[in-house]
Amino acid sequence: MRLGELTKYAMAMDDRPGTTSLGLWPPGTAPASVRQTHGTDEWLTLIAADQAVGVTSEATAHQNPRPGVAYRRMSDAPPIEVRLAWWRDDPPEHLDDLVRLTRSAYEGAL
Repeated sequence: MRLGELTKYAMAMDDRPGTTSLGLWPPGTAPASVRQTHGTDEWLTLIAADQAVGVTSEATAHQNPRPGVAYRRMSDAPPIEVRLAWWRDDPPEHLDDLVRLTRSAYEGAL
């Protein structure tokens, strides 16, 4: 599936943690309308009710399975950056292991 195939539908966009913006589409090709939501549950409910479609990271599919919602891979969507953060003067225990585990979890998704 490609981003351009979604432009005829209302696009659900979450204004809090959402990673989707109209900047994903080239100028003049954005979705016909946008339905703003306030959290993942509201976003998923709107989609499950067949009132909109959405674009999200693969993590959402794994963490939020929902009846009535089908997740499909977008072949032309840019990757979403994943970052780890900690206090500069107080790194977590086993930091090297954490970084290695995180990289291995995401390498298959690239």
